[in-house]
Amino acid sequence: MRIAFYTIGCKLNQFETEFMKEQFEEAGWETVPFKEKADVYIVNTCTVTGQADSKSRQTIRQALKRNPNALVVAVGCYSQVAKEELLKTGASLVLGNPEKGKIVELVEQALKEQNLPRVHVSNINNSFFPMTIENFSGHSRAFIKVQDGCNRRCPYCIVWKARGPSRSAPLELVIKEAQKLADAGFEEIVLTGTHLGCYGEEKGLDLVDLLERLVEIDSLKKIRLSSLEPTEITPQLIEFMKENSKIARHLHIPLQSASNRILRLMNRPYTKEEFEDLVMKLAEALPDVGIGVDVIVGFPTEEEEDFEETYRLIEKLPIYYMHIFPYSPRPNTPAAYMRPQVRPDIKRRRWEIMNQLKDAKKKYFIERFIGKELEGVIENRPASEKGYWSALTENYIPLVVKGQFPQLAGKVKRFKLIQRLDHRAEALLLTWR
Repeated sequence: MRIAFYTIGCKLNQFETEFMKEQFEEAGWETVPFKEKADVYIVNTCTVTGQADSKSRQTIRQALKRNPNALVVAVGCYSQVAKEELLKTGASLVLGNPEKGKIVELVEQALKEQNLPRVHVSNINNSFFPMTIENFSGHSRAFIKVQDGCNRRCPYCIVWKARGPSRSAPLELVIKEAQKLADAGFEEIVLTGTHLGCYGEEKGLDLVDLLERLVEIDSLKKIRLSSLEPTEITPQLIEFMKENSKIARHLHIPLQSASNRILRLMNRPYTKEEFEDLVMKLAEALPDVGIGVDVIVGFPTEEEEDFEETYRLIEKLPIYYMHIFPYSPRPNTPAAYMRPQVRPDIKRRRWEIMNQLKDAKKKYFIERFIGKELEGVIENRPASEKGYWSALTENYIPLVVKGQFPQLAGKVKRFKLIQRLDHRAEALLLTWR
């Protein structure tokens, strides 16, 4: 049987797709690209924005066009909160997030019984379901899921409903998984979760406790953190990163807005001034750090002055890149009922203005490192330029490196950046061993 996968959304979703893929392959299934004809298509859905919902529905319809007789499975966050909507798209099987752990059994049962369409969406409890992956085939970095769920209820967000309460992987399980991946040849791992900064809080632990153990793994060269809330980047974490070169100089920090009025409406537990202070402290302690931010434009009641505050703050801060989201109402969230809602054309204009700033910030950041040396991981794919290979610095700059290095994929090496190529940099590989 041939099976194909498509992932929409965050790094946690990407990890869970890899987990499901490995479960099917262990059961004897053949994985094929999503664009090919398959017997089963798995769409790992996302519901963080209205655009993510639309992309999930569109992908399901594309699979049905590719093979009208296929079993098309919608699984994940959108399935968890809107199963009826997904049934209308023609999905044969709708599964929630808890069902990812037993997806092979559910798919094979559906194929056998043919009582379709059907829905299996369980309630999410307080227990952490461990997902371990033996082989991240085709990847240069390995991911470890260390946390799931969120206890915050931001008025614009529905993820807490889709992912359930915050819960963490046992510390010893994470260490064991990291050692196994390092032994398999992965020199960089990425810690991921819905709300990574909440790791261990229900166990009396925190993220630094986990990092202290991970840096002791000799064969592990780099540990990358996925998104962290501003209030979770503590002085202890900053000092630990400063003292430990194994922690990648890269942080993604949701800002959302730099208007204190809008931040209060969003129920964000920090001010513009506190965010600015945090970024400046990070830049002082970690001069090479690449900082990314999330920004929402057009949140309900956002005036031009609110938007300009956000623009001006990002413009002056040492920020590398942005993920910019036009606000989209999520069903049954408080923000969906706030008035006035910002007109779509205004949201679009503000997105375009912020996107221009994003491009300028990226180019400026990369220019800072031309002529300098940085560590990075060699990727498992050639660059688009003939005779070049791809790599990624620890502070998240994409590199094109002259030469072909498939035998070094996944290895952390040192590079010298020699010129900027739009949003990438050309570099020389300095260390071979």
